[in-house]
Amino acid sequence: MSSSSDEPWWSAQSTGADPGDDRQAERDSLTDAAADLRYAAEYLRDAATPAPPPKESNWDFTWLTQMRKRSDNGKAFVDALWSVGPAYTIFLASQRFEFGTACGFTFLGFAVIGGWHLRVERKATRLLTWGLPVGLAYYAPVAIIFGLGKVLVGG
Repeated sequence: MSSSSDEPWWSAQSTGADPGDDRQAERDSLTDAAADLRYAAEYLRDAATPAPPPKESNWDFTWLTQMRKRSDNGKAFVDALWSVGPAYTIFLASQRFEFGTACGFTFLGFAVIGGWHLRVERKATRLLTWGLPVGLAYYAPVAIIFGLGKVLVGG
């Protein structure tokens, strides 16, 4: 059994039998039958194994595009893009907050409304919780323009 060759255990070399004896034909047919059985087993294994799933890409953003259809947060986010976000931006612009002050004001509002949302879980609180950061993102270019205006007029 400690044979270093790749011959099966029943072959003439493995058993030490004389290759010219009368049972050599039986050994060859047994070797061929074993190879056929191995081939059949591999074929059945491949046939019974399901196909691997398609490889997922790390850069797949379909969850983002499908967000509105599948979750309440997605619906609130998309609704905040055109309702609460612009209204909050108009509020921040009318008060002429510096951007740092607007960030602090948004953080406090997010903490209060977010905490309230954790307690009551209403659609309105979810909309407001999404609307504040969206409004701040809309306000960033406005704050930059205000800042540039102050620099240009020397105020």
